[in-house]
Amino acid sequence: MRIRPVGLIAITIALVGIAVAAVAFGPANLAKLGSPTGPNTPQASSIGVPTWHIGDSWTYNVNSTPPDVIIAGPTWGGPSLTGTLTRTVAAADGSQYNVTVHGSFHLAGVFDPARDGNETNSSTLLFPPVMENATVDGYALYRASDLAELKEVRTVQLKSALWTARGWFNTSYTATVQTTYEPALNIWSFPIEENETWNVSSNATIHAMIAWRFDGPNDSFGFWRNFNVTVPIRLMLHSGESENVTTPSGTFASIPVRVALPTIDRLATDDREGPVVGLGGDECGQPRLAAEAWFSGDVGNVVKAVSFIGGMKIVAELASFHRA
Repeated sequence: MRIRPVGLIAITIALVGIAVAAVAFGPANLAKLGSPTGPNTPQASSIGVPTWHIGDSWTYNVNSTPPDVIIAGPTWGGPSLTGTLTRTVAAADGSQYNVTVHGSFHLAGVFDPARDGNETNSSTLLFPPVMENATVDGYALYRASDLAELKEVRTVQLKSALWTARGWFNTSYTATVQTTYEPALNIWSFPIEENETWNVSSNATIHAMIAWRFDGPNDSFGFWRNFNVTVPIRLMLHSGESENVTTPSGTFASIPVRVALPTIDRLATDDREGPVVGLGGDECGQPRLAAEAWFSGDVGNVVKAVSFIGGMKIVAELASFHRA
C-alpha cells in the first residue's frame, strides 16, 4: 500500500484546522447563525465589562455537526469532533489578565475506504477510520478595562495513526503561533447593548513555527517552517436581543454578538504557511472565520459559541464555571 504524502499533508492540515476552529469562542471570534435552544425571555438589555479574578475558569464542551461538503475532496470522509476546552485566569494585576487555555479534542472518520480509490488500496486497511487526537495549549493577555485582547499564544498538536497490512503509518503536526494586536483588539465594546452595530480595527503581528512529520514502515520525512507577517483586521459586529441560553451548565440571560465574514488582507504565503495564519485567533484554514457568541453578565464570559470550517458547524457550550 502507498499513501501519497500530499494526501496525508492535506488531511493533517485540515484536521488541525478543525481542532483549532473548535475553540473559536474567544473574544476574537464571533458568527452569524441561528439562536440557540431555549426560551426567548430577555432579562438584561446591557452587559457591563466583567471583573475577573485569579482562579476564575470556564470549561466548554466542543462538538461538531456533519459537514455540508467534503473538506479535502471526495476521497476523504467527513470528520467529526468532540472535546473540551478550559480557560482559566492565571494572573490579574489590575491592568490586564493572563488567561490560560487548554483543550483536548478527538477527531474521527477521515478515511472512507469505500471511496478512497485514488489514494489508498482499500483492501489493505484493517481499520477504516483514522482517529486523530489534538490538543491546544497557550494563553492570552486581555486589558482589564474592556477585555480587549493584547496578545495570544497558541500551540496546537495533532497526532494520527493508521494501521494497514504494511504496518503503522504515523503523522504528527505542531504549530506554535504568537499574535500581538496593535491597537488592542476590542471586540466586545462594553457595555454590550442590544441591537447595536460597531466596527473593530487592529493590526495583527503573527510569528508562526510549524512542524510536520510522517513515519511509516518504509518512509520517514517531514518539514519545519518559521515565518512572520503583519496583517490588518477589520470587523463589523452586531448584537441581537437578550435571550436565555440553555447550556450543560445551566440557563443564562445572554446577548448574542455576531460578525459577518471579516475583511483581512490575503497573505502571500505558500500552501504550508497559509493554514496556520488564522491560529492567532484560535482558528485555522481561513483567517477570522465568521462566528457567533452569546455573552452572559452572570457568567462573566461567553456561554455558547458557533463557528464554521470546511462546511462543518462547530459548537462550544459552557459545561461548568467557577468564579473565585
